[in-house]
Amino acid sequence: MTHFMLDGFQGHRARFDDLRLIHELCSEIPEKLGLDPVMPPFLIPYYDGVEPEDAGISAFAFLMGGHITVHTFSYRECYFVDLLTPQTMDSERCTQDLLRSLPCEVSNIACFSRNGGAADELATEIDVHSDFGPHYLLDLDGYRGPREQGAIFGLLDSLPQRIGMTPIMRPYVVSTRSEDGEHVVSGMTMIAESHMALHVWPERGIARFDLFSCEFFDAETVLPTIRALLPAERFGETLAVRGSKYTSYQNSREQDVARTRRWVSRLTHSE
Repeated sequence: MTHFMLDGFQGHRARFDDLRLIHELCSEIPEKLGLDPVMPPFLIPYYDGVEPEDAGISAFAFLMGGHITVHTFSYRECYFVDLLTPQTMDSERCTQDLLRSLPCEVSNIACFSRNGGAADELATEIDVHSDFGPHYLLDLDGYRGPREQGAIFGLLDSLPQRIGMTPIMRPYVVSTRSEDGEHVVSGMTMIAESHMALHVWPERGIARFDLFSCEFFDAETVLPTIRALLPAERFGETLAVRGSKYTSYQNSREQDVARTRRWVSRLTHSE
């Protein structure tokens, strides 16, 4: 499997709030790359949340055995894209199309294989003072965890609370078969921190899990909890950095943030 990541900084805030543009990206990029979508894009505008700095748009679409996700953070003037697919993809074209639609001054790009081992291509030395957040990748072989739609829904529905994160939707789970008849069950839930996804191939006994968070978490607690819920004979895991050195790129939006905090405070303390 191939996993493509793009982190963009110092972009155009208006584009990061453009629902139609983000919808088009999730629709058109898989098509241009010759990938197989199995659903139309699903978008969640996220404003006036618990953390005003997290305002923006979260979007995803399932591909056959994979997904594309886009998270924009308009206050922070940055965005993050993930594309996971078992098919061959042109990473250079993907990069060009994304940067044409969402141009930015600084971008970090990675494209690597999810073949059951650790993703050695990714930076793993996390600096909580300068980076944006962690991305946990878990590749499972000899997988013995949830396989059916209902069980995967239940797992993704309860997992955010178990690890101290904030769901902003109920899980979305699809069961599909490729042209050659291979069965795959895919689940996704969006959280205020970003997203978590699980793809399971029941007949092959493999699974791929992702947790991307814009908030740092206690890895010594969270990672064992996830591994216990996704048992397997063998696993490869990577806790990678997203938005490396983000704080050196970010632009301050103190007035906007202060105004939103006042609004959230009124809602919180109203009777």
